[in-house]
Amino acid sequence: MRRLHVALVAVAVAAAAWLLSGSSRSAPAEEVPAREFARTVLVAPGRVEPVRAPVKLSFDAQGRITSIDVEEGDGVHAGQVVARLDDRTARARLTAAEAGLAQAKARFEFIRRGPRREDLRAARAEARAASATAAHRRAERARSDKLGKAGVVAIAAVDADRTAARVANALSNAARARYQSLAKGARAETIAEAAAAIELALAEVEAAKVALDQTVLRAPSDGVILRRTAEVGMLVTMPDPMPVVTMADLRELEVRAEIDEADVAAIVRGQTAYATTEAHGDRKFPVRIARITHELGRKMVRDDDPRARVDTRVLEVIGRFEETSPGLPIGLRMTVHIELVGKFDELHRTPFPAPTTITFGETK
Repeated sequence: MRRLHVALVAVAVAAAAWLLSGSSRSAPAEEVPAREFARTVLVAPGRVEPVRAPVKLSFDAQGRITSIDVEEGDGVHAGQVVARLDDRTARARLTAAEAGLAQAKARFEFIRRGPRREDLRAARAEARAASATAAHRRAERARSDKLGKAGVVAIAAVDADRTAARVANALSNAARARYQSLAKGARAETIAEAAAAIELALAEVEAAKVALDQTVLRAPSDGVILRRTAEVGMLVTMPDPMPVVTMADLRELEVRAEIDEADVAAIVRGQTAYATTEAHGDRKFPVRIARITHELGRKMVRDDDPRARVDTRVLEVIGRFEETSPGLPIGLRMTVHIELVGKFDELHRTPFPAPTTITFGETK
């Protein structure tokens, strides 16, 4: 009986194996489909901003405003005059500095070139005349000395002749020294001093030009005047001058979107998106995520949905408009739609697989 039981078990096992092998050959199982990435659109509120922040223009010098040449909404180009101060004092300072420079240059040329021939001849003639006068006074003093010793001339007359002889001799020495100095030319130190005077005068001219230029307010770049905050006749004071106008470059715009902290892991640089606004209906403005701030903060963009939470923490991301000069005003509220497709691999996260169905063939 034991042998019969073993044989029956063996037959049953063989039959089961044959049945399974035959059924698997007749009806193969369905293949598992490949996993697909989840398709999600993340919607976030945003606000339009210029790529470069608006600039408040103010004067670098104090004075009274005499003209403002732009109005709000006007387009300006780099270097265009926006406003002017009273420049009468600055112009007078520049004129005086230029005159001082001309004087310094003339003196330098005079010293460098030396005296003219006529000056040398005149100095030599003066020296000879002074020498002759001194010789005459010496002769008069000698005669007075003899007469004074003989008692013919008073002592006072003798003393006067002696003094006149000393004065004439000194004048003769001075004239001779002046002639010799002119004949030798200017010293190197004198020429260097005159050259330094020119450099000083040049610096004063440059300072005067800067002071005059500070009375003119120019646009630093191309842009649009957003706001005018001054009027003609106002006094500009230092050290905290008031801004005259505020301008911004509107050719390149971006949208600053606020991503809820629960969705920050799905945002990476380079993602494509689009922005919409009620004012433009169904129009979509293409956007690409350019920067991520990496710092959570308070919600700043408020929408009209009463159900929206205002106490949530958000991450600001900046999207650059693909279109140059989209014509949107700064501060316009927009809705940013970020499509999250195939981004999980970049974040090193496992994508959610699509539902998988495995069907076994029927047993024959």
